[in-house]
Amino acid sequence: MIKLKRLHFLTVFLMGILFPVFLRAAGLPTYQKYIGPIKPGLVITKENFNTYLPELQKLLPPAGVKWYGMGVREGLVTMPIVKTTYPQSLTKGQREATRKYAGTARVRADNQLYEWVAGIPFPEPMSALEVLWNSHTTIAHATSQDDTHMFSWFGLSNMARYEKRFTWDYLVRRYRGRTDIPPLGDMPDFTKGGISFREALTILEPNEVKGFIQLKIRYWDINKADDSYAYIPALRRVRRLTGADGTDPILGSDCVSDDFEVWRQKLDSRMKFRVIEHRDFLVPRTYVGNKPAYSFKKNGPCYQLDWEIKPMYVLEVMINNPDYAYSKRLVYIDATPLDQGGNFPLVWGEQYDQKGRLWKVSSMFNYINSEGFKVPIVGTYLNYQTDHYTIMDAIFTVRPLTEDEAAFDIKTLLSRAR
Repeated sequence: MIKLKRLHFLTVFLMGILFPVFLRAAGLPTYQKYIGPIKPGLVITKENFNTYLPELQKLLPPAGVKWYGMGVREGLVTMPIVKTTYPQSLTKGQREATRKYAGTARVRADNQLYEWVAGIPFPEPMSALEVLWNSHTTIAHATSQDDTHMFSWFGLSNMARYEKRFTWDYLVRRYRGRTDIPPLGDMPDFTKGGISFREALTILEPNEVKGFIQLKIRYWDINKADDSYAYIPALRRVRRLTGADGTDPILGSDCVSDDFEVWRQKLDSRMKFRVIEHRDFLVPRTYVGNKPAYSFKKNGPCYQLDWEIKPMYVLEVMINNPDYAYSKRLVYIDATPLDQGGNFPLVWGEQYDQKGRLWKVSSMFNYINSEGFKVPIVGTYLNYQTDHYTIMDAIFTVRPLTEDEAAFDIKTLLSRAR
């Protein structure tokens, strides 16, 4: 009897220790490696596209087949398949912070991240929520850094038929977990005001919309709504935006603020997450030093890129908010392990309407600049139901923002637009 009691106690003890581990691990499916005819050295062109289409449908999201397939069929681009490379995509500061604070961050049932200081919070993610926090733009350095200044050209097209363009100036400053640009660590805006980052975009051209400004303040608490404002020059008024306005098209484009960097929507405790696939996909290779040239006249709404095969997580996000434009997102995240040069960047995003139909698609492909920072080379936004495209050609500068740039108020931003 004593032995049975001891055995029962040991069983309960082990269940209490091991069951949470099993529960976390169960959230990630087994990695599936691609074995097929698409290999380095192959170039997919309009002549052989249909031959390889069945394989491309295995290696690209549906929107990727539609978007880049259109470019190949039209003869605007080709798809050279190259050997997979693993350039170091974390800066020295990010790597040091990740090593120093590994094992300290926690996630809970309310979806909030706790005890995170800096760097990648979960170097070896074991659940969908950990994968999410490694990549989400609230903290991730896959694209925006501590301080960033970006100039972007946006081209709108119906399929490959050019319609119009606009350009903008974009600024972002992060106040939590800074690793590369002094001041490092947490700034007073976070410690006193709970602000994670501020960002602002200002339209520079064409003249009829010049001076349009959108300003956002993101709070660390996932259940505290962001502050978001827009200055509309035609009305000479500042409008306060709601959470639902994050899916409004910007200047008639397919680009919406909640889809920046693939997924910039505010997280909240209603959302549910699961990784539904962990397998190989085709993704544009990470360029180092120089981004590839782009011309709408030559390439239409596509970039001429080299492609490589990499492991990806497919993360399903159930939004559970009937007042929001989307019912769910599928987010495709680079699953290259950290020790092989990975940093879990978002690559593709598919947004579904409240009737469950694929509606909007966003993508972000990156390169590593001469300072060692990983920054976007191109963002693509697609209305899947109408075949309307908006492509973003960006020039990023990672540097300390000046006092004037870091003001983040409408008056200062308006003076820059003029």
